[in-house]
Amino acid sequence: MKIICTSCNKALGEQAPFNDSSKIYAKCTDCLNKERKEATRFKPKPKPGEEQEITLENGLKGILWVPANKKEKLSLGEIAVSGKRFYCANDKQDEFKKYLENIRTEEAEVTFLHSVSIKLDPPLKGHKKKGLLKKEEQQNKSIDYNCTVRGPKHFAQLMFNGMADRNQRVIELLAEAAIKAYNKERKEAVNEVGI
Repeated sequence: MKIICTSCNKALGEQAPFNDSSKIYAKCTDCLNKERKEATRFKPKPKPGEEQEITLENGLKGILWVPANKKEKLSLGEIAVSGKRFYCANDKQDEFKKYLENIRTEEAEVTFLHSVSIKLDPPLKGHKKKGLLKKEEQQNKSIDYNCTVRGPKHFAQLMFNGMADRNQRVIELLAEAAIKAYNKERKEAVNEVGI
């Protein structure tokens, strides 16, 4: 049996039975070292109640933190600016602009959903079913990470605009998919009837 690296497909050697031409996969030392080096670049995310300082791609420094309750949780389409929450949409542009103008300083604190960590439990075995799990066995499957950045007000406006554009595009994609599905069903129904 040939031993092949799962990452780079390099042949690593052979193992018994030697007359078997099938492959088994492992990792070569080069790929393992590369993965370890890559892993050290990323700091572990903070636990609930902790904060972690990060630097965004634009150079602004921010704080990564876990929302303590539903009120602090943000969706992908929302930002909180100096304590006020906004859903980013084109029809909210004027309201957001007025709010920014009323902030007396040239900087604003912007909070957004940075990422989500999802814990997947192994599949249930035996006769246990999801409905029969004890309360202590039921765990929160995901952790949201918010990021709060202090920066110029125009940064908050750029974030709002970018999110509003992205949200609009998502709506357009969903609408296109719904129309395609409707047209496909309609076509199939017409073909069945034979019209």
